[in-house]
Amino acid sequence: MTYLNAERRAHGLPPLAFGAALHLGEMLWGNIGAANRLDFTRDRSRRQSRQPARRVCKPLGRTVLVSGALAAETDMPLVALGSHSLRGIAAPCEVFALPQT
Repeated sequence: MTYLNAERRAHGLPPLAFGAALHLGEMLWGNIGAANRLDFTRDRSRRQSRQPARRVCKPLGRTVLVSGALAAETDMPLVALGSHSLRGIAAPCEVFALPQT
């Protein structure tokens, strides 16, 4: 992303804002509505906050974050960023990031 934004700046374009939070776990989803109008949706609590990944990525200065649940299942080297309160989640969660190059 750093390279891409440097290229964009060189051409007078604004940088791209990007944030992704990766998690491993259960998800609630399903069809909601009536027979004449169905909506496919996921757990509402995650939709209530606009751009939830960016709300955590930006203050931590990272574009990709990894949950503790996913970190426990991978051998990829990760950097621990501590516990953070996340909107819609009762207890603070451990957050990890990819090593910066």
